[in-house]
Amino acid sequence: TFQGSVLDLQHLLRAGAMSVTTYDSSFSYRQDQVARLGERARPSEMTEEDRRRFQQSPFMAKMRELDEKSWQKFSERDKARAKTDPNFKPQDSDFEAPKAHKYEKNINYYKTLGIDEYATNDEVKKAYRKLSLAYHPDKQTSKSQEEKEEAAQIFMEIKNAYKTLSDDPTRRQYDYERDRDTVSAESVGKKAQADKASFDARDALMRMMAKAKENKKLPSEVIAVPVYCRLEKFVFGGQKSIKRNRLVKDRAYGGYNDEMKTFRIDLPAGAEQAWATEFRRQGDQHEERDADTLRFLFSSKPHATLDRQGQDLLLRDPISIGSDLRAT
Repeated sequence: TFQGSVLDLQHLLRAGAMSVTTYDSSFSYRQDQVARLGERARPSEMTEEDRRRFQQSPFMAKMRELDEKSWQKFSERDKARAKTDPNFKPQDSDFEAPKAHKYEKNINYYKTLGIDEYATNDEVKKAYRKLSLAYHPDKQTSKSQEEKEEAAQIFMEIKNAYKTLSDDPTRRQYDYERDRDTVSAESVGKKAQADKASFDARDALMRMMAKAKENKKLPSEVIAVPVYCRLEKFVFGGQKSIKRNRLVKDRAYGGYNDEMKTFRIDLPAGAEQAWATEFRRQGDQHEERDADTLRFLFSSKPHATLDRQGQDLLLRDPISIGSDLRAT
């Protein structure tokens, strides 16, 4: 079985860095000496008897059990991957090879690339290329600065995932460490530590599909909204503020909420009647079609003394112009 952790511990013990064993008086005495005298009290190396007792300690028995279960879980992973990827050739030397990337084992790089844990090397490459087309810095020229910075961070995560999973030795080391953490947690009745938050390609794809679906909604309906204002505003022009309730989709919890929106409209001087202006997709939002387009239709209120005919204003009541004016 793979005894990497055991060998590491033995190496530390040979260096005199730690001592783990069952309690007895001689070990207790030496530990007390180390506490009082420091390095001067440490022996240069463990004796054969120390090594034998250490190997038989409950601690080492637990480590061997964890190694056995971890290696069994990891071997099953190798077998499953070999079934999907005929080019996969695991080697014992993989664990001695240098890492292609200094990975973080608590990041799920498979999720970052949106692939299965048994994905082939070709699938790893395809996923990386596809995501690079969307998030590579060279593809963000038309985006805002905030969007560029977000894409740069995502691209870095994608690149790290690719460097880890595209190199077989690095990928196997990464998989083994994650499997061992899972086995270790399960051995004490706990769940493995949650993965660190990172980019999720599948989640991003779902959001892109939802956005595309939203963009394919039925066209907006035009809702006519009659507006009445004073005749003087048609003559001299001016601004009109209109408050109107609309339904807005709640993207966090679903359903729709009422929202009060104020529309500010500039009526030009000498505007024809009925004068109209539109606010595209500013009305009620809907699931199956684009938000309503509001068309505000302006008409003048009745005036006390004037009537409008086209661009003319007519005085409704006759006026006296006087006898002198009539004579001329």
